[in-house]
Amino acid sequence: MIDIIMDNIELTSTLIILAVAGSWIVRRGSRKKRTALAAEVFKVKVLAELEGLYPIPRYLEKDVCDKFRGSIPAIESAAAEFRKVIPSNSKGSFDTALKNYFNHCNKITWESCVTYNLSIDLKKPEDEGPKEIFRQNVNALLSFTK
Repeated sequence: MIDIIMDNIELTSTLIILAVAGSWIVRRGSRKKRTALAAEVFKVKVLAELEGLYPIPRYLEKDVCDKFRGSIPAIESAAAEFRKVIPSNSKGSFDTALKNYFNHCNKITWESCVTYNLSIDLKKPEDEGPKEIFRQNVNALLSFTK
């Protein structure tokens, strides 16, 4: 009886190792698929919420500027869902990008956009207007979906 067990222990251990390796490969593949799907859902939600704001139109209407601040709850909700699948080493930079987006959306106004566009002779080449900062913040958020 012990001879049978000793003869088959190599086969049994090989089968166990193959089963563990196979399940790891399957889980890893499904994690990648979940991450890709969550990234696509996040991107679609962000772009749908920012319709009319992103890509930035050349001229903003006054009522459109209220959408900057109004976009925060929907973006926050989509980000909370997407954050679950972001790799742990990227969560800090994702949170920073989100914080920058929220802070800027709370500060941006129609007046600041118009004033920036009107004061051409006061601008320096390195100055960035509120619309450009908004574009950069959205691009930073969407960069996590790649």
